[in-house]
Amino acid sequence: MSRTIAVRYRAGLVGESQRQVHLCTLDDATGHGELPEHWSTHCGLRIPDTVAETADRPAGMPCLPCLMLTSSPQEAAASIAPGLPPDSGTPGGPAE
Repeated sequence: MSRTIAVRYRAGLVGESQRQVHLCTLDDATGHGELPEHWSTHCGLRIPDTVAETADRPAGMPCLPCLMLTSSPQEAAASIAPGLPPDSGTPGGPAE
């Protein structure tokens, strides 16, 4: 099973405008609980783990290319925020 992780540069390493929240997919089967050396984001950026800040939920300005390249916004939202209902306003959700 894989899950989506929010990752960005730690505070103080880059300017605040470069601390966008990127999305990465972490496959539980490949790492056996270990963190990757580099976080490969959906937009193609590779953030070294030594300078990365990770979270189970996004906090901050999202990287728009990462959001656009996420295969399923509903899956990403459910993975990042497990309690989030599937139709809670995520793009592509059911129309009201």
